[in-house]
Amino acid sequence: RTAATRAVARRMQSTAAAPKQHKWKEVGKELPRPPPSHEHLCFHPPYGKVLPAALVITILCSGYGSMYYGMRHQQYKQGYWK
Repeated sequence: RTAATRAVARRMQSTAAAPKQHKWKEVGKELPRPPPSHEHLCFHPPYGKVLPAALVITILCSGYGSMYYGMRHQQYKQGYWK
C-alpha cells in the first residue's frame, strides 16, 4: 500500500462490545428512595439568626472588598490616582 491509500483507508471497527447503557426503567426500582411522606429540605431548620446573617454579610463584604481592591490597584497602576 502507498501512503495515500493508507491515509484514506477505512479503519476496522473495534470488536469489543459497546459499553452497556443503563436505562432508568431498568434500574429505577432498585435505587433506594425516601418515603413519599418525607419532605426533603436542603437545610433543615431551626437555625439561629446570627450565624446566617454573619455569613451573608461576610460574603458580601469580601466580594465588594475584592472588587474595590482590584479597581483601586488598576487606578494607581495606570496613574489616575496618585
